[in-house]
Amino acid sequence: MLWDPIIWLFVLATGLSIVAVLGVVFATRQARQREHSSEAGSVDQVAHELTFVHDLRAEIDRLRQEAAQLGQERDELRRVLTRLADLLERAGEETPAGHSR
Repeated sequence: MLWDPIIWLFVLATGLSIVAVLGVVFATRQARQREHSSEAGSVDQVAHELTFVHDLRAEIDRLRQEAAQLGQERDELRRVLTRLADLLERAGEETPAGHSR
């Protein structure tokens, strides 16, 4: 009975089935572990990107304030130059015709 080929085939088929089931279980476990680790990595990546976006917004706000300040300084310089041009024009009109520089 120990040498009966049907018994050996049954034992071999059962052993192969067990190995196949164990292979599927281990492959599924590894896939879950990889998925879990990639989710943790993606959360870190999202957090990094959000921090980067926040820093960019802060830099944009700073640049807007600086641009507004430069605009005010430009307007002030234009007023000064306009005033100087007016004064030079008046001074040119008040200079006697005989006196040229």
